[in-house]
Amino acid sequence: MTTGFFMLGAFVSPGLLAAGVGAVCVPIIIHIISRRRFKRVRWAAIEFLLQAERRNRRRVRMDEWILLALRCLAVLMIALLIARPFARPNDSGAAWASSGRTERVFVLDDSFSMAYEWDGRSAMDRGKEAIRRLIDIVRVEAPDDTVSILRMSDPTHPVEFGTFLDETQTESLLARLTAIPVTQRSIDPAAVVEGVADVLRRGGGVSGAVVHLVSDFQRHDWADRPEADEKPLPSEESATTDAPPATQDILTPLAKWASEDHGLRLMMVNVGHEHAVNFAVTGLTLGEGSLIVGAPGKFTAELSNHADASAEHVSLDLTVGSSASPAKSIGEIGPHQVAAVELDVSFLHAGDEAVRVEVTRDALPLDDVRHAVAAIRNSMRVLLVNGEPADDLYRDEVALLSAALRPEGDVFSGNEVSIVDEVEIERTSLDAFDVVMLANVYRLSAVALESLEGYVRDGGGLMVFMGDQVNPDWYVGTFFREGEGLLPVEPIEIIRPSSVARLVVTDPLHPALRGLSREGDPLGIGQIGFFGFYACRPFVPTGADGDGRSATANVPARVLCRFDDAGAHAAVIERSFGKGRVVVFTSTADREWNDWPGHPTYLPMLMEFVRYVARRGESREETLVGAPIELRVDPARYEPDAVLRTPGYPDEREVGVSAGPAGDGRGVVFRWERADVAGVYRFVLTRRDGGEETRMIAVNPDPAESDLTRASAIELRHAMPSVPFEYVEGVEALSSSGSQARSEYWPVMVVLAIALLMGEQGFAWWCGRRR
Repeated sequence: MTTGFFMLGAFVSPGLLAAGVGAVCVPIIIHIISRRRFKRVRWAAIEFLLQAERRNRRRVRMDEWILLALRCLAVLMIALLIARPFARPNDSGAAWASSGRTERVFVLDDSFSMAYEWDGRSAMDRGKEAIRRLIDIVRVEAPDDTVSILRMSDPTHPVEFGTFLDETQTESLLARLTAIPVTQRSIDPAAVVEGVADVLRRGGGVSGAVVHLVSDFQRHDWADRPEADEKPLPSEESATTDAPPATQDILTPLAKWASEDHGLRLMMVNVGHEHAVNFAVTGLTLGEGSLIVGAPGKFTAELSNHADASAEHVSLDLTVGSSASPAKSIGEIGPHQVAAVELDVSFLHAGDEAVRVEVTRDALPLDDVRHAVAAIRNSMRVLLVNGEPADDLYRDEVALLSAALRPEGDVFSGNEVSIVDEVEIERTSLDAFDVVMLANVYRLSAVALESLEGYVRDGGGLMVFMGDQVNPDWYVGTFFREGEGLLPVEPIEIIRPSSVARLVVTDPLHPALRGLSREGDPLGIGQIGFFGFYACRPFVPTGADGDGRSATANVPARVLCRFDDAGAHAAVIERSFGKGRVVVFTSTADREWNDWPGHPTYLPMLMEFVRYVARRGESREETLVGAPIELRVDPARYEPDAVLRTPGYPDEREVGVSAGPAGDGRGVVFRWERADVAGVYRFVLTRRDGGEETRMIAVNPDPAESDLTRASAIELRHAMPSVPFEYVEGVEALSSSGSQARSEYWPVMVVLAIALLMGEQGFAWWCGRRR
């Protein structure tokens, strides 16, 4: 606890004090009565005694005043002993000494981490118990103060504000406290403190406040700030002394309020578990490419072990729609480690589909489940740009490529293929396709190139195959443009190696290659023969960021495969361009420069690269609990009114929602502000043709909230030095904190009363004997 000074706070029995103060008058009254006057008769024989009396009168009067003072003080000490005065420890004395009203503000953390349970009780239960104990102390020590209760999820709207603790209102206040639920939200401590300060500013007549923050004080929320990480942590002793304020101290709003002639005392009560063990699903994302009906897809589940010990025997369950897959056992995950688990998923129907992952339940069940939504399409749309068309299919540049992507037969490959030449592409809308392939194209018109660059920049995929029709001058000057253009390589010359060159995978962990380039090369990728290719120089940025070059010109190319010729020339190169990707094969897509089309790896490699570069699937981005959800639609296709079904449907009624204009002016948006529960929200849309369509959005808890590591008192004081505060760890410590909050002085009063009574008797005896 922070050190402070004690101020006289109040009396346990103030009524008895008033009676005692009245009793102090008794010695004074007796003293006055003893001075009653008698009728004086002059007698000559007594003159001698009168002269002696005049000489001693001053000394006798002084003795009487001393005896009167001792008797009054003795009575006063007895009165104080009965009234039982006490004092409070205070870091900010004005909070107690102020003549105005003091507000007791209890701010309860109701984020989902407070649902963590141990020994049969949650952190939320302990937080409520802590507030009850503190309220009991307030009722005894400061019954005239008012009490407010705030929730950290919504601090600007108090549960109670300015409530006097009489019997009826105390019962109502405690009932409201008990009814506060644990939300599924996370908290922003800076917003919490700002909200508390705002409530205090709105409370008229509040001259001082005692603020109690009751939380599990997760380190990532309260202490892990950049400016705090740059400085060494102080010792416990130095943490209690004055320190220069941090750049963004979250307690600054309270410090500012206190500086406006307000008294402030701050207490932090930590009710979290010191060694909490939590395992959580902190991510569920769609893999590369789009999801196609009947074609395998991949999701990646991120599993986090927030514990000091390894997690073993973890079981993972995957549910797609209403179909559950067999449980998958996860290997050991080390302490405070994160593991990425790939999940193979297949879909039978087009449209939005919900994906749910769940691990073995633990003491904090909310983050053991995570949801995702993927948009499933009937096919992958591929556009082939034929640079060397021919009537003979064996000489046509894209005949074999088209057959591999969309083979004949009853089994659908998942790809829909369209073919145009380099002139027709100018009149083709590229937005209708997921991948565009240029096969030995001579050049593109300025209009076609501009359209293609915009398509890739917005997320489309581009694959380029070289060949003898390529115009190197156009490719270098326009298509490459010193790294500013789409092409990630600079073509130099055609290479005809003296012996057949073989393919060497240089990046076996690449998403498009890791399933094919296994140890020992069982698929024979290294046996593919190449007898012609373009020597290309992969782009490497030479300037620094911010030197006037575009963002694209600062992205290097990545070589995925090389040839084993003497020059180790690049065979497959990729680079990102805006939101999309570009992959270049320096050889041809047909048999003119290689025997790849006849090799068993031709089809799977093409399919993997198409999936990799394709426009990302229309997987709905997840929304965190507490944030509004939005669904953008095309007003030309859908009616402006829809129905929303929350995760509680059908137990919860569906609600009607209306679309409003999007902020960027592109289309309209259905918006729902109250996404307070994790799960899948479903918008039932009505199409202009009269049919219905369901769109889904996944809402999940904040993954950062799953890390229950507590901030220590030293870390808190280092991160928030602007306001001194008391730190109490655990509910049990509040009893000792309460005793320190009130120190009674009756033992001192007993000693002083006895001393005064004995002193009065002794002094009176001495005076009488002397006289």
